[in-house]
Amino acid sequence: MNAPDALQNIRSKHPALYLVIYLFAGWALLVVVAHAIAFGAELLVASSDQPAVKWEATDECTDGTRTIYYNSPSLYQEFRVKIEDAKIVDAEPGVYLAIGATVNAEQVEYTDSHATYRIDLSILGRPSRTCLLECDIRGTTLHMSEIQMRPDKKPLKS
Repeated sequence: MNAPDALQNIRSKHPALYLVIYLFAGWALLVVVAHAIAFGAELLVASSDQPAVKWEATDECTDGTRTIYYNSPSLYQEFRVKIEDAKIVDAEPGVYLAIGATVNAEQVEYTDSHATYRIDLSILGRPSRTCLLECDIRGTTLHMSEIQMRPDKKPLKS
């Protein structure tokens, strides 16, 4: 008897058991897909304690408000930085969207030359990674990056 015949046999003789198997298989598939979307190739480096730089860019450091963002299939995050006289004078969170994960906490910190927008993500209630969207002013250049790392032992307070 092959697997489809066995499932047909269970379906006809034990419909409640068939429903339980069907729901469990659907849930398991959903968990695998959610992890694959949220992590992609990061599943291969999940044991690494080293942060992974996902994106880097530079721009001219001119006065005004900049929206700094990172966009991937599983994560979109942005924050706004106000620059005056080659110094950061304000930073505020923007929008974030995480597919296959929930955001546990978010935080924006800045000095006159550096700003960081941090979000802590979890999958199925377990901490999975911390994403830092950062910008630095070095001379007349604005350096931006998105860094992902394993979560700290002490998560942010929401």
